[in-house]
Amino acid sequence: MFYSAFQMIAAGRTDVGRTRSRNEDSFHLNPDAGLAVVCDGMGGHAGGDIASRTAVEAIADFIQEFHPAEAAKTGTITPPDDDCTLSESHSVEPAVQNAVSVVRSAVQLANRRIHALNAERGFVEGRGMGTTVVGLWRVPGTGKLVAFHAGDSRLYRLRDGELRQVTRDHSLYQLWLDNGRRGTAPQRNIIVRALGTGEHVDPDITVLSILPDDLFLLCSDGLNGMVPDAALTRILSREPRPGPEESCIRLIDTANQAGGHDNITTIVSWFAPRA
Repeated sequence: MFYSAFQMIAAGRTDVGRTRSRNEDSFHLNPDAGLAVVCDGMGGHAGGDIASRTAVEAIADFIQEFHPAEAAKTGTITPPDDDCTLSESHSVEPAVQNAVSVVRSAVQLANRRIHALNAERGFVEGRGMGTTVVGLWRVPGTGKLVAFHAGDSRLYRLRDGELRQVTRDHSLYQLWLDNGRRGTAPQRNIIVRALGTGEHVDPDITVLSILPDDLFLLCSDGLNGMVPDAALTRILSREPRPGPEESCIRLIDTANQAGGHDNITTIVSWFAPRA
């Protein structure tokens, strides 16, 4: 099978929620480029909305400058391997390795731009505005996605009716879970890795294989913080399958009905064989 025969069908929406006065989330979606990015800004009056918008623009512009033809020159199309983290991706084709480097550079560029804005405004290290990021990019000419994130915005994959969280939250609460739940549980929204709050950031990057009809959900924590995974699965796996736009609307409505305590941003995309 030639994996360039897949098409990305996607939609994205953002909503201020029921309790916030402004929306600090931003997203970028370009199905033709196979690119989706969600950012959840932090900082309130310090400019969380500016941070998230700066990040999505910097990342999208940088990645989309990477010419698809370059990927095609570096290796042949291969069938999908098992999913692998960056540290395990030494065996994947050169096009994917190049894409991983492009993604890392894009995220680090976004971090530097936000960090510079904080410095211009007189904020000390660790203060000012920042943003989480989660994204995916389909590597041109291959059956692979490069997934990347920093913070607690999430990427899920629905395959054969099973919803799997691909990313792992960079939060104090996740560290508490990892350490055996010892002591008092910290607040879930304390982030330990984000863009803009420090001079350097190292995003987690994972290479994913695409199979026909894989569905991916990218979201800020305004969704998964209000809607449990079981409910996400029910909404996304309804039959007949709803379109991405309908799924986004249902997801946001469900989060708002549960209280809508934060901004809510969703991108729903799935990969279908071209007709």
